[in-house]
Amino acid sequence: MVHDFTLVYALDSGVGSQEDVLRQLANSDCADATVGWGRPGHVGLAFSREASDRDAAVKLATVQMAQALPGAVLVRVAAA
Repeated sequence: MVHDFTLVYALDSGVGSQEDVLRQLANSDCADATVGWGRPGHVGLAFSREASDRDAAVKLATVQMAQALPGAVLVRVAAA
């Protein structure tokens, strides 16, 4: 089953520019996410992932994000 959800992260001050963040995401397992910018210092990622349940899809995405953007803090999870 496909699960749609959004993860919003507060970025570490040393993460670099938006281009740096996009580059890190493009080189990660989160390259399938749609990236959105809103509040300064934050990034939102919309996912549509196949998994047995939504919790499993969210958990995998958060693990992958921790690897892609070390120091980023998850501030919101929203189901679509």
